[in-house]
Amino acid sequence: MKRALSILMIFVLLFSSVALAEDMTLIKNTTKNSIKLKKSYPDNPVIEGVSSTTGLPASGESYTPIMVVLDNAEAAYPHWGVSQADIIFQVPNAGAGATKLMALFADHYPEYAGGARSARASMVPVVKAWDAAFAYAGGPELKNSNVDPSSLMSKFGMWKTKRCYNLLSGYAHRVEGIKRPHNSSVHVQEIRQVLLDNNITFEQRPFLFTDDPRTEGETAMTVKVIHRGDDKKSNSNAASNATFNYNADLNAYIRTNSSGDYVDRDNGEVVPFANVIVLRVKFNWNSGYLYLKSHLVGSGVAEIFQNGKYVRGAWFRKSQDERLVFVGPDGKELPMQRGKTFIVVTNDVTEVSYR
Repeated sequence: MKRALSILMIFVLLFSSVALAEDMTLIKNTTKNSIKLKKSYPDNPVIEGVSSTTGLPASGESYTPIMVVLDNAEAAYPHWGVSQADIIFQVPNAGAGATKLMALFADHYPEYAGGARSARASMVPVVKAWDAAFAYAGGPELKNSNVDPSSLMSKFGMWKTKRCYNLLSGYAHRVEGIKRPHNSSVHVQEIRQVLLDNNITFEQRPFLFTDDPRTEGETAMTVKVIHRGDDKKSNSNAASNATFNYNADLNAYIRTNSSGDYVDRDNGEVVPFANVIVLRVKFNWNSGYLYLKSHLVGSGVAEIFQNGKYVRGAWFRKSQDERLVFVGPDGKELPMQRGKTFIVVTNDVTEVSYR
């Protein structure tokens, strides 16, 4: 009798999983952008008292953007300090869909954040797009400048402008009670103070914000992202895969992966995202390491999720010294909802579906 009930439960679970999968709409044809883009997009003005990265009332702290590499392995969760991040990026790290996260602190600055991990070439142009300082725990040393993070940072002038902070040389400590190598904690405020003491200035590159909720588009209360690296037939990466569920009370999506809801270890609070964007870019490879095509300069497809709606948009970036612009279906710059943003930087192999 017990065996029969167990078999019945297995069939029920399998049927439920299949039904949920069939209920989701898979986004297709993600390689080529069909939106007519402008030759350039003017910078948005810096508005006093308004955060350029969230559109919310600014903290009043001087603008000192710091981007921290975060471990995206299952054992690394929950992260800490991330409730104070304005934007979280998910970026390719290696094959088979492996990724890492990057947290941008540009208005609020926790004392510590982590757990920090090593850099990859795929991360450098993301940092450069926000003219931020970069905190990372080492990285591969390679002869090819396309895939060697340190060489790429030098090529982009980041060492010269004192924007590079290798945590293997300081500005970090190990947290007791968290298993290595997931326990490296970045001294965010210490790095910020060094930047201030050295009079390092940063260019603000504000998003365009709106107070009007998105009404156009298809319903997208649930968004599922499945990473498979460069091969659509390969197994997906459990830690990199995630589901975003829209919470109307928060006017934001809640990210969940195999480790549960995305919360901050410091306070146990869920981190909400008003904007979720999937940025499609081709991966190139050298010496077994990947980098982003043209180092994230050019344009491509972007899937945009706001207010429980989905629209197909695009991304645009003219050069390494200019900002990353997200464009709506009309070819104009996309107005962001006020709040935090989660940006998935990936290729056309990653499966994104919604319902």
